[in-house]
Amino acid sequence: MSVEKQQLTSLLSRVALRDREAFEALYTLTSPRLFNLLTAMVKDEQLAADLLQEGFLKLWFDDRRYPVEHPWAWLCQSMRNLAIDELRQRRRRQGDNQSPYVLSDVQSTAMNVSSQSKDPQRLDVCLEALAYEKRNAIVLAYQHGMTHQEIVEHINSPLGTVKSWIRRGLQELKRCLTE
Repeated sequence: MSVEKQQLTSLLSRVALRDREAFEALYTLTSPRLFNLLTAMVKDEQLAADLLQEGFLKLWFDDRRYPVEHPWAWLCQSMRNLAIDELRQRRRRQGDNQSPYVLSDVQSTAMNVSSQSKDPQRLDVCLEALAYEKRNAIVLAYQHGMTHQEIVEHINSPLGTVKSWIRRGLQELKRCLTE
């Protein structure tokens, strides 16, 4: 188990017991990267800061146990879900049925994703190695927070195909990153 994973697991366990010092340490350790993730998704630093605060408040007041197998992935997914919910609510309030996302340059988006990684060049190389369709689907889903259905409408491909591209692309990314 990596040092960071051990540290996150320990902090989350202590947060579950309502340890304020552990909560502060968890925030200090994770907030910069989580803020970058949220900012990349919502494209607004103030909104990203608000979502980060909301996410940590939910973490503190949630009575369930936190997953210890993949604590970092769980934290990122929790924040990502908040951002997706906010983007959907905004779209509903604006009455806009069109997707607000435009993927004009997959390369620049891949660079944004890689800037959040511990090894940005490695992630960038692995993303570039993917077939265009897989890379595009993954970037739309994980960088832009689009649902499978939104991706289907955006790129005009069948749902099963989009799901396959994402699943296979993630498998290829995992293999590439662990080599």
